[in-house]
Amino acid sequence: MNDIDTAAKVAAYSVVPGDMYDWSDMTGARALPRGPVLTRFAVSAATGASHLLVVGPHDLDLLDAVVDRAATTTVVLRTHADAELVSERYADRSVDVVCGDLRAWTPDRPADAVLALDGFSRVASIDTDAADWHVISEHLAGLSTGDARLALVVPNPGSPLSQLTAVAPEASDDNADWSFPVHDRANPRSLVDASARFRGRGYTLWPDAGSPTLAAAPEACSVALAVAHGRPAETPTLREVQPALGQALDTLDAAAAAGGWLVTRGLDPIPSVVGVDRTGDETSWTAAERSWLVEAMRDSARRDVAGLRHHVRRLHDAVAAAPEQWCGLQVDEIGLDAGRVVPVHESTVKLGESADEILLGLLDELAAFICAAGWRHPWPAGRGRDELTVLLAATIDVAVTAADVRRVRQRRGSALASTGMTPVVARRQTPQDADPSDRQRLMDENEALRGQVTWFKQQMRQRQTMTHEVRTAARRDVAALNDRIKELEDQLNARLATPVNRAAKRASAVPGRARAGFGRVPGARRAARLLRRVLRAFRRVVTR
Repeated sequence: MNDIDTAAKVAAYSVVPGDMYDWSDMTGARALPRGPVLTRFAVSAATGASHLLVVGPHDLDLLDAVVDRAATTTVVLRTHADAELVSERYADRSVDVVCGDLRAWTPDRPADAVLALDGFSRVASIDTDAADWHVISEHLAGLSTGDARLALVVPNPGSPLSQLTAVAPEASDDNADWSFPVHDRANPRSLVDASARFRGRGYTLWPDAGSPTLAAAPEACSVALAVAHGRPAETPTLREVQPALGQALDTLDAAAAAGGWLVTRGLDPIPSVVGVDRTGDETSWTAAERSWLVEAMRDSARRDVAGLRHHVRRLHDAVAAAPEQWCGLQVDEIGLDAGRVVPVHESTVKLGESADEILLGLLDELAAFICAAGWRHPWPAGRGRDELTVLLAATIDVAVTAADVRRVRQRRGSALASTGMTPVVARRQTPQDADPSDRQRLMDENEALRGQVTWFKQQMRQRQTMTHEVRTAARRDVAALNDRIKELEDQLNARLATPVNRAAKRASAVPGRARAGFGRVPGARRAARLLRRVLRAFRRVVTR
């Protein structure tokens, strides 16, 4: 694909083998690395560099922030469309653009700063052998000096968020043969492996590697921070994300469940946690040990009213003591540290006026999580979000009504919308707002299910009837057998009684004198006693 047929392209940028036509990585569906967190690391790597090497496609706003901080910048892209776009944008800057496979390019002089915030997945041509992470990293090491500054992002395919993002477009297609992504053994298996390859420092990125809102050192990453940043901005609820994220955090450490990893070299160490809140403003973060939301939902799933009351009581006391610390937080931004309820970050947003309103809004979001995720709760089934909020408040003797909950939710939703934040759970469609075709489809499905239930009930009734008939026939046969056994026993007793009685009569007819004389015969008395025992035994048999 290295057929250059226009001189303008050759004049605007350099071309090496592996260049691609009719394709664009920068305007495709897959997001480019961007955001204030990645931009901070990119600026730190590019500042003061004599030759900055940018590998792969990056967001144009991020490129704008770094191209002027280095004396010379080289951008390596694999498609002509992207090379033309970047070369035209920075035509009056000290920016050189190379189009082609990174493995086929060798610079005139090595770079002393390298940016690869998109990883290595879009630096090789699709017409060549598959890109092996370790092979590309070896080649990249030869393009830069030994002490070059580095900022490299490594996606984590084992992240539950990455898995859900990968299968979501395919899962929407009923005809798609989709499955969860399998870890490529050519990629680093962990943050430790990636950091060791470049002899650099590693950080975890949340919620994903393309546009993270948090970068944390592995030792500072906690479940509370993971849950607070486990909800992408375009996802209004954790209904799909929470089960997978919670399972990963239960079985793996937080670093293994991160959306991606960042490897740096030659950069000043950052604080343990760097990130932005949901309004996009950078703020300070607290690496709490556990997430208050996860612990409260676990107590709810265990139907532990005492444990749930304990969590709600601690939240009530914390909000009442310092309402200004909690007025800008959502329920998944609350942590537990050393038995205390703490906010995971500072916020200047105001989502409530009083402590009671702030608490009720947080409890309403907890109820929303329980309802949307389908988790159990200690109360009878069928309770909606409003009723659950009322019951949660009642655990600490706070009396509210469903109308109060709806008013607080409406004001809180307006405040969230004004700051660019999203509610925890999106509003569900009411019957009058739903699409008529959807309603008809649901009615048809319900009718089909009702027919199946009726058929199963009929089958069960038939089986019960057959079982009753079989039991009745078995009882009849057993009774007949018992009668036959009784009849045979009577016949046997009658046959045994006739010879015994005959022998008894003959013995009684012997005259007494003869019996006396017979008794003087040696051994006769012993024989008589034996005969009497035999007669008694026969009588006992007959009487039975």
